[in-house]
Amino acid sequence: MDASDQLWIRCPRLGGETVFSYCLREAGDLPCHRIIACWQVYFPIEKYLKDRFTPQQWEEFQGRRPKEKLSSLLELIDEAQKNTEGQ
Repeated sequence: MDASDQLWIRCPRLGGETVFSYCLREAGDLPCHRIIACWQVYFPIEKYLKDRFTPQQWEEFQGRRPKEKLSSLLELIDEAQKNTEGQ
């Protein structure tokens, strides 16, 4: 088990608890656009991300706009259905 699987927080987007590793991969190869706002009170998340990402990845993360709420919800439903089918 990765250390990022042991850190939990209430996610304002999902409306429930989620693990840090989810926040890191919420957008595929990039973290959730809210990761800094959500985790900065717990540890220096911006430094953590900058140390982990290449300059190009950091620029892509910084320049990314959040998805519209509806498309985000549809993707979450689709992912949940896939997870349920896989179990």
